[in-house]
Amino acid sequence: MLIAALYGQWALWSNPSLPVGEADKGIGAPKGETYYGIQIQSSIIDWWHDPIDSNEPFKHSGKLNTLLLNPKVIYGLSNKMNLALSTQIGIRSMIWDQKGSSIHHRTETTLENFSNANPGWMGDSKIILRYIAKNDGMGDGMRAIFGGGLSIPSSSVLTSDPFFLQGGKKTEHRHFSLSSGSYKYIFETQLFFKRSINPLFYGGFLIYEHPIKENKFNYLAPPILNLSLSATFKRFDKRDSSIGYGVGLLQSGHGYWNGIKEPNSSSLSVIPTVSYLINSRIGALSFNISKPFYVKGAFKSEGDIAQGSDIWQFTVSVRKI
Repeated sequence: MLIAALYGQWALWSNPSLPVGEADKGIGAPKGETYYGIQIQSSIIDWWHDPIDSNEPFKHSGKLNTLLLNPKVIYGLSNKMNLALSTQIGIRSMIWDQKGSSIHHRTETTLENFSNANPGWMGDSKIILRYIAKNDGMGDGMRAIFGGGLSIPSSSVLTSDPFFLQGGKKTEHRHFSLSSGSYKYIFETQLFFKRSINPLFYGGFLIYEHPIKENKFNYLAPPILNLSLSATFKRFDKRDSSIGYGVGLLQSGHGYWNGIKEPNSSSLSVIPTVSYLINSRIGALSFNISKPFYVKGAFKSEGDIAQGSDIWQFTVSVRKI
């Protein structure tokens, strides 16, 4: 159950809003123009916890890996209104390190069907309408953007409660999928500043996602609050490169199965990020490394069982305008 709580948090990181290197943040498209972006993200959780009951009297450990392709498009409906579309394509896999068998863990991927999980390549998709309150274009100045929209789940979801919260005999089950499984409304605010001296580009964004209702499998995803601040410093070298520094705060509320609170689904994490950015023939390239840390929630040494994790996230972003 302990690593199961981390699976829910992993879905948050894999639906990324990184502090720096985001392909669709801090820009507004003029009327009739289309901006393209894509992110390739690799995330790794190396986890362990001590035995949780007498049925499995051995240490549990493994690696949860995620590889995601996140294409994004921004279209200028007018100089003041933009339509932003994005989706996720990828795979999540568990590598089980132990010789002992477990009803909770095994080596498997989200491409495989399971008793309580549908397989698939697709994660959540988003449709967001943005109002460009202030946009100084390619020059120095402020960019202020407000938006709202909808997150649409795919079919790659869990189909029953993996915690057996209503009782009954526990059988083999899976705790992770690619999609959150719930339709959610989204509100976002972006405020960025560009200037000719360092820091060249700085600002942040705030995103709030809230589930609309339970899905057909009686799961209600947790609400998510994501705050990100970043600054980019130009190096003035031959490659026209920059270094970016950022920090994100990610707050998750509780999820629910059949109206019962999902264990350890509430958490707060801090995500520092460092980026290297260059201009290229295909657009602006950003290489990002993030190291999430829990402030509270899963794997914050809360409870009586020894546990731990080592979490890293690597992202390559491309933006063409």
